[in-house]
Amino acid sequence: YRSPDQREIDDDQRELLHRSLTEYASTHSQGDYEVIAKVPELPERKDYPRGKPLSTEQWKNLQNHEGKIEDIEQIKLMIFRGGIAPNLRYEVWKYLLDYFPWDSTQAERQKLLYEKNDEYYCMKLQWKRMTKVQEDNFSDYRERKNLIEKDVNRTDRTLDFYAGDNNPNLQLLYDILMTYIMYNFDLGYVQGMSDLLSPILLLLKNEVDAFWCFVGFMNKISCNFDVDQAGMKEQLQNLHTLLGFIEPELVNYLDKHDSGNMFFCFRWLLVWFKRELSCEDVMRLWEVLWSGLPCDNFHLLVCVAILETEKQILIENNYGFTEIL
Repeated sequence: YRSPDQREIDDDQRELLHRSLTEYASTHSQGDYEVIAKVPELPERKDYPRGKPLSTEQWKNLQNHEGKIEDIEQIKLMIFRGGIAPNLRYEVWKYLLDYFPWDSTQAERQKLLYEKNDEYYCMKLQWKRMTKVQEDNFSDYRERKNLIEKDVNRTDRTLDFYAGDNNPNLQLLYDILMTYIMYNFDLGYVQGMSDLLSPILLLLKNEVDAFWCFVGFMNKISCNFDVDQAGMKEQLQNLHTLLGFIEPELVNYLDKHDSGNMFFCFRWLLVWFKRELSCEDVMRLWEVLWSGLPCDNFHLLVCVAILETEKQILIENNYGFTEIL
């Protein structure tokens, strides 16, 4: 029996489905995944060209007279398929990073801005008013402050926005990260966070807005900065599993060359390719990933795509552990 909304499948698809069901020779459990010992050949991959970026006109048309977004999933899908027009990012990023609720009205957002502004400067005053004696008696705070100072001085200094000596934007970067310590005492500051904040501040050019958007970003990937690195280890293991399904030959090669732990992808995952791509490409990639489509771990599939393009170079040159890293 087939209901009216079920579609017909052709003979090739039926045969592939049959092989998929019969060739699962054995399975074993790995965390939340069921790992298949033998998999069918994957069908030929289709080409899905990028769509056009979300435009100002489209953005306005999807809001009602109160400024509330009427079709949230449609907007997320448009962002996933084509990103956001650069002149619109200033507004839409605040939604993607949970600063503005998707279902909020213009009046509600205006009220929120006032509240978040007061909350930010209240936290900023907490560390601004800290005395030297307090700092001397607070080793964790002192260590985090020193690390922020070092990282800020070497973050994106080649970009005009952060270039030169006594750049006020570096001070903003520093102030926001110091305030984040007061916001999240348990996490504090970990190396790499300045890389995540930098493009946000560059785009928004507003201290308070950049802080709260940074908070939203950190809430999405805080597991990357676990003290025991449990979150990163899990992602690397999941990446190994995905790559093994799509490119088993490459995984076997990596395993035999002491690279099966995928540690050479650590930096990609830690700061979401921030140090690998240009600033514009990072912005475009991040907003796509923030859409949450098609799944929370889509960044792992991006890793797989990159590794797939490098497969022949790695294998043909017989790269070992050092070259791969």
